[in-house]
Amino acid sequence: MKNISEFRERIDSLLGQVTMYKLVGIGLLAIASVALLLMLSGYLPYSPIGFVISIVVLVTTSYAANVLLGWLFGIRPHADSAIITGLILALLFSPPDTIIEGVKLMIVAAIAMASKYVINVRGKHIFNPAAIAIVIASITGFAYAGWWVASPALLPITALVAFLILYKTQKITMALIFLVTAITIIIGRLLIEGNLSLQIVWLSLTSWPLVFFAGVMLSEPLTLPPRHRQQIIFAIVVATLVALPIQQGGVSTTPAVALVIGNLLAFYGGTRRAIKMRFVSKKKEGKDSYEFTFDVPMFDYYPGQYIEVTVPHSKPDFRGSRRMFTIIGTPHDDQFSIATRISTRSSSFKKALIDMSPGDTIRGVKVAGDFVMPTDRAVPLLCIAGGIGITPFISFAMSAAGRDIAILYVVKSVADMAFAKRLAHYDIKVIIVTPDTSSLPVAGWQRETGTITSQIIEKYITSMHHVYISGPPAMVTSVADMAKQAGATTVHTDHFSGY
Repeated sequence: MKNISEFRERIDSLLGQVTMYKLVGIGLLAIASVALLLMLSGYLPYSPIGFVISIVVLVTTSYAANVLLGWLFGIRPHADSAIITGLILALLFSPPDTIIEGVKLMIVAAIAMASKYVINVRGKHIFNPAAIAIVIASITGFAYAGWWVASPALLPITALVAFLILYKTQKITMALIFLVTAITIIIGRLLIEGNLSLQIVWLSLTSWPLVFFAGVMLSEPLTLPPRHRQQIIFAIVVATLVALPIQQGGVSTTPAVALVIGNLLAFYGGTRRAIKMRFVSKKKEGKDSYEFTFDVPMFDYYPGQYIEVTVPHSKPDFRGSRRMFTIIGTPHDDQFSIATRISTRSSSFKKALIDMSPGDTIRGVKVAGDFVMPTDRAVPLLCIAGGIGITPFISFAMSAAGRDIAILYVVKSVADMAFAKRLAHYDIKVIIVTPDTSSLPVAGWQRETGTITSQIIEKYITSMHHVYISGPPAMVTSVADMAKQAGATTVHTDHFSGY
């Protein structure tokens, strides 16, 4: 158990160094690199040169079309998503053998990018760009995706990349339910048809891009439903459509069609618009954390949920222009805040954020998350925060009238605490866990000297068997294990991964 926990902490620390979009891009490049080696060695029946040309054509076209369409629609484009879409298409469409086929791929990439701007409701696109482009190309008879990435030789690297993406985005359960549902239906069909054998099952499963589809396309965050329960239903519906040979007219339920249908259902289950955020002010919290306040149109969300924010800026660094932040505020209010740590070596995103002037506007592109309080207000909660992971608990406190809440706030020093004055306004129990012996900022708060342990958690858990943990991924993983050892019956986690 200890070795597993240490392994998870190492994965969390490693994945925390890159954003989700960069991880997907790196993963796709890894799959493409292995595919190229297999082509060179003759294990895959495609031209290595054609494949390289395919990648260059599709990525370049996606990027250029995204820039052009962003300019036409007055929106700063998100470069990472364009590159990812180009790489996905390169792994689904066979490498071109002729100039005409190459031009067709360019048009498919342009369609994918155009879908984000044209098939759009109040600033929010509905469909996975690669999937809708495949569907449009197929219906018109213009081009057909061969889904050649579904090769047994590519399965090991594809499975590794899918696992890392799903682990970082915390969508492993959703993907497993998709895979189990699809595989069960496929085996059931073979049984009914009288073709059931291990060899046929293996060929059937590996001829479908189930692992790639689950890890790279199904998990695309902007087209997923916002809540876990909705995502499970979404996975079952899409898996059923993928595995059953349903045909209506000239359209059959290919994986792309299944995902497009699922995206449409997901759109109606979430926040059906982008959120325009007008910058009001910033305020320093603690030693190196800042709170950024915005005027926003009123919309529905639950305390503890996050918003994915795009901050356009010139020359974005490796970490890109998009991040996820917990919403600090009260639902149905016309103002909320986000917060983050900003060091002297911060990313270009954070530098752009802190350089904003009052009146500047940015966009929230998705609101989601299941790190929310139970509907039963009588359930007592023990909240454990590490560093800036205090933010969801500020939102809890703002909406917690009548709730029994205790917060274990884990910091390296008292000076590192953020939102101390804000916490003091609410009727909640606060315990500071720190090796620092400096005086606490609020009289009446308790202190545990040292680092967080299962013994400390057990001391405060009492009847609070619902434990919420928020902070850096490695900290969350280790503290979750401690909470279970201390007797917690329900542990909810919120990883501040890649912020």
